[in-house]
Amino acid sequence: MKRLFLSLVAIACLVVATAAFAAPEGATTAGLVSVTSPVARNAHATLVAHVVPRRLCRIAVYYKAGASHWEELGAKFPVRGRVSWTWLIGRNWQLGRWPIRVTCFGAGSFRTHFTVVR
Repeated sequence: MKRLFLSLVAIACLVVATAAFAAPEGATTAGLVSVTSPVARNAHATLVAHVVPRRLCRIAVYYKAGASHWEELGAKFPVRGRVSWTWLIGRNWQLGRWPIRVTCFGAGSFRTHFTVVR
């Protein structure tokens, strides 16, 4: 009887250890849901990202006004897995395609772009 009990305990320990190693950690991702593009001057653009797990995210929008510049729109935490930023495309913003970088600390980062049209 004691031998059967020890065998069952050993099997249970192996099952728990195997499950612990086989179970992947929760997926950590940051990805694009949507971005306003094309967008006209004097209009607002919005980027929406999906972030799992909840991590602080920031966005950098790059544009050209003479020399190259970028605009930091502030760091935010996602709500129900989503985070968004909205900014105004000024009347002097140059036409063309402009890069965006989103960084979510501990959940990754991604790059995308938007196009400014007349």
